[in-house]
Amino acid sequence: MSKSNTGMRSAALMQFGSKYVSMGAQLVITAVLARLISPGDFGLMAIVTVFTGLFSLLSDMGVGTAIVQYRDLTERDYGGLFAFSALLAAGLSLAFCAASPFIAAVYGDARLVPLCLASAPALLFSTLNMVPNGLMLKELRFAAIGVRLVAATVVSGGVAIAASALGAGCYALVLQTVLSAAVVFFWNIVARPIRQINAHFICTLKKIFSYSAYQFGFSLVNYFSRNLDNMLVGGMQGTAALGFYDKAYKLTTYPMTAFSSVIGSVIQPFMAEHQDDVDRIYECWMRIEKLLSLVGVAVAVVFSCASAEIIAVFYGPGWEQAAPVFAVLALSVYFQMMGNPSGAFFQSIGRTDYMFKVGLVNTAITISGLVAGLAGGSILTVAYGIFVAYCLHMVPLAYFLVKRGFGRPYYCLLNFLPEIAVGIVGIAAVAGVGAFIPMEDVFLSLIVKLLVSSIALITGYALTGQLKYLTALIKR
Repeated sequence: MSKSNTGMRSAALMQFGSKYVSMGAQLVITAVLARLISPGDFGLMAIVTVFTGLFSLLSDMGVGTAIVQYRDLTERDYGGLFAFSALLAAGLSLAFCAASPFIAAVYGDARLVPLCLASAPALLFSTLNMVPNGLMLKELRFAAIGVRLVAATVVSGGVAIAASALGAGCYALVLQTVLSAAVVFFWNIVARPIRQINAHFICTLKKIFSYSAYQFGFSLVNYFSRNLDNMLVGGMQGTAALGFYDKAYKLTTYPMTAFSSVIGSVIQPFMAEHQDDVDRIYECWMRIEKLLSLVGVAVAVVFSCASAEIIAVFYGPGWEQAAPVFAVLALSVYFQMMGNPSGAFFQSIGRTDYMFKVGLVNTAITISGLVAGLAGGSILTVAYGIFVAYCLHMVPLAYFLVKRGFGRPYYCLLNFLPEIAVGIVGIAAVAGVGAFIPMEDVFLSLIVKLLVSSIALITGYALTGQLKYLTALIKR
C-alpha cells in the first residue's frame, strides 16, 4: 500500500471516529432539546439557519477549497486572504442584521428579527474561519479537526440544553449555533495561526479566481437546491409544519454527515497531489462509491421501515407528524450518500466547471420536485417531491463526472445494481413482518425491524457476493 493510501486511510479513520462520537453526542443533545423546545420554535430556528447558511456561503466564495488545491500559495497569501475574510465578515454580518426585518416581513413573524440579530456572531466566526480551516485541511491535521468537532458539539450542546431548561426556547438553539462556530474558529486560529496578515489580497484572489469562482457557483446553487424546501415550507405551511419537516430531514442527513461527508473531506487534500492522474482518481471514486452504495442501501432500508419508531425514540411525544415524512425522505438517503462526495472528485480533477453545471441542473430538478410537492398541500407531498428530485440528481452527475470527467462508459454504474435489488427485497421483508408487530411497544417494534432488516440485508449481500466485497472495501 502506498504512503498516500495509508495516509488517506488513517485520516479517514480519524475523521470517522470523531464524526461518530460527535454524531452520537448530537443525537443525544437533539433528543433532549426536542423534549424541551416546541416544533414551532424549531421551525423558527430552521428559517434563521437557512439565511445564516446563505450568508456564510457568500462569505466563503470557494476560498477554502482553493487553499487546499493550490500548492504554491505562501504565508503572505494566507495573511492577505485572512484580512479579506475579516472585512467580508464585518460586512456580511452587518448586512444580515440589516436584512432581518425583511426576513421577518416575508414570513410574517416579528420574532425572526431578534433571532437573526442574535445569530449574527455565528456568521462572523464562520467567515473568519475560512482561511484557518482551509489550512488545517491542506496540512492534513485530521486528528486536531476531529477533536475540535467533538469539543464544539459537546460544549455548544451542553450550554443549549442548560439554556432551554431555563426557558430560553429557540434562543437556546441560537446559542448552540454561535458557540459551535466560535469554538471551531478559536480552535483553528490557535492550532494554525495566520502569521503574516496583510491587506494585499487582490493578487491572491485573482490567482485562485478561475478555480474558486466555479466552486462558489456550485456551492451557491447547491445551497438553494438543499434549502429551498425549508424556505418555502416555512412561508407557505407555517413554522410548526416546518419544524416537523426539518427534523425529519435532519435525521436523514446523519448518515451522510457521518460517512460520505467524512470521505469527501479527506479525498481532496490527498487526491490534489494526483490531480493529473485521472485513472487513479477514478479507481478511488469507484471503490468509495461502491462502499457508499452498500452502506447507503442498508441505512435507507432501516430508516424507511422503522421511521415511526425512530422518530418516537429520538424526539419523543408530539413529533408523530414527522414520521411519515421521515419514511419517504429516508429512501433518498441512498442517493444523497452516493452524490455527496462527488464535489471532492470534481475538485481533484480540476473540473469545478463541471461541478457547477451539475449544481445548476440539479437545482432545476429540485425546484421542479418542490413545486410539485407544495402543490399537494402538505409536508408529506413535499417529501415525495424531494425524494424524486434526489433520484434524478444521479443523471447529470453520471454524465458530467463519469462520462465527461473520467471518460468512462455508463455501464460501469451497473456495478451498483445488486445491492439496490437486495434493498428492495429487504423493505418488502420488513414490511411483511412489521404488519404483525404491535406499535404500542416502540422499542420491541424497533428491535424486531432492525433484526429482520439486518438478516435480509446480510443474506442478500452474501447471496449476491456483495458481503465479501464490502468486507474487502472496509479493510482497504
